[in-house]
Order: sequence, then C-alpha cells, then structure tokens
Amino acid sequence: MKHYNKMARQAGMTLIELTVVLLVLIGLAGLMIPYVGGFVSKTHDSVNSDSLSEANRAIQRYDVQFMGMPSAFDSLTAADLTTGNLYTKMMGGLGMGGLTNDYLKVVDVDGVVFTNVGITTLAPMDAAASSATFNSTLAPVSVTAGTTYKLAAINTNGGTDCVSGTDAMGCIKDDAALADILGREVNTTANDYILLGIGQASEMVGKTISEAPVHFAQNGDMSANNRYNRILAVFAVPNATTVTDGGFCTGKTSDGTTVVVASTMMTCQAAVTTPATAGTWTMVMRPKAEFLTTVMPMMMLEGLGGALNSHYNSVSN
Repeated sequence: MKHYNKMARQAGMTLIELTVVLLVLIGLAGLMIPYVGGFVSKTHDSVNSDSLSEANRAIQRYDVQFMGMPSAFDSLTAADLTTGNLYTKMMGGLGMGGLTNDYLKVVDVDGVVFTNVGITTLAPMDAAASSATFNSTLAPVSVTAGTTYKLAAINTNGGTDCVSGTDAMGCIKDDAALADILGREVNTTANDYILLGIGQASEMVGKTISEAPVHFAQNGDMSANNRYNRILAVFAVPNATTVTDGGFCTGKTSDGTTVVVASTMMTCQAAVTTPATAGTWTMVMRPKAEFLTTVMPMMMLEGLGGALNSHYNSVSN
C-alpha cells in the first residue's frame, strides 16, 4: 500500500519541472514568430502573383475564344458614368490627408474605344455598398460609341520627382516608372491607360475564369470590406487629342524627349528637332482599347512583374 502511494505521488510533474517546460515552450514560440510572419508574407506574395497571372490569362483566353474583350468590367467610377467621380473606396492616396499626385485620375473616354473591341457594358460602382469589394457595383450599363464616359486612368507626375509627405505613396514619376510597373512600353502623351476592375459581373467569370479574383491586403484597414481589392485590367486607349488628330507622332527631340504630339502627319517631322531620329506618324484609323496587363490596386500600383519579383525575393530570403 505504501509502495502504491509512493508511485502515485511520483506520477505527476513537480512545479519546477512544469516551469522548465513552459519556459522551453515560450522560447520556442519566440523563435517561431518571425518565421510565421515570413510564411504569411510569402503566401501573400505568392497568391497575389498567381491571381494576377490567372486574370491576365483569362482575359487573353476570352479574347481568343470569343473574338473580343469581355463586357461588364467594374468601372471604378460611381453611379452615372458620364459624370461619375472616382470610387471613394479605392486604395491609393487620392483624397487622403491632402496628398496629391496619386496613381489614379479620372479622364474622358469615348465609348467607341470599348465597343470596337467588344466591351458593350460596364458596371458602375456603388458608393453605398456595405462591402467595398464583394457587392460594390450596380447593374451593368450599356456603353455606346460617341458617348463620353468618365473612367479611372493611371496618373503620372509629368517627369517631376515625387515628394514624400506631399505626393501620395503611389505617385508615379514618368513614363519610365510606369513602364517598370506594367512591364510594357508606354506613351502617356498619346494614350490614356484606363483601369477596369475584374468583378463578379464580368462576362469571363464562368467561361475562362471560375471566380473574380481578389487581392487580400495584409493591412486590416485595407481589407476587402474597406477598400476595393479586385484585380484591375489595364487598357491603353488613344486620348482625345490623338483621336481628334487622327494619329500621333513619336521621335526624339534635342533634349531626349521620346514623344511629340503633332496635329497632322505633315507637321510630324518638323516637330522633332533631331534629324537622326525624325518623327514617325502613327495613324489611328479605328480607335480601340488595347489590353496590356493586370495590376493590383494597393497604396502603390503593383503590376505582374512587380508581384513576381516580390514573390521570388520573399522566397529566396
């Protein structure tokens, strides 16, 4: 009996032993926390780059299968698209703390550039929606040639350096900086770069993509309920001047400027002052939107190339 009681007393852990075990567990947890944070970040980057790639491929597949772009993109401007303002729940610095030169602006676009490629409807944004992302649009409305629509476009700072604390975090200095983001050559003198959201109303959902992709921000304030987290499609469209003139002139001036807009083909060469790089007139016979790539609307605009670079950097670290 005494032997049984002695064994029973020895079956548990002493207070000192329990304290040692807890200290070991706390130490291991402290070592693991940085790694867990790294895993979350790597997963975030990987998922976002995959979403951008899949959305890009889905648009291209739709164009091949159905011989045109899908309709019913999210407009990113609210209510009446002919007078609408930028959706107030977009990520970015516009209107936040008085900062200027965000990567977003609103431009006038003739509906013909969309109808010429098969985009016949757009879904206006609902500023009163309970979720900034998941039920953020009104019913799609028709887009017609000859009607001017106000849509979101990429803004650049005209070659001026972006100033921290004055300009928004996502400020884009010039065409070269924008080209780095998009992974494409750009010409903001001749073109506007229109941003359209890939929402659940898009015609390609259920055809070339199962669900409209969502970018999940790491910051809770920028979550899908608070800010618009859909992937965006970037379309290059001739701006109003280019459409009116019937074309645009490219070349190099004496100071190295690579784009000159000329009002006619005849004035194109005269507008470029460097004889060795005389201007080339590009006709715009049938104005249309050209799909370029996909991007994520965060505090800074991130393109597919940037997302992949972040993913590979996080994996290697």
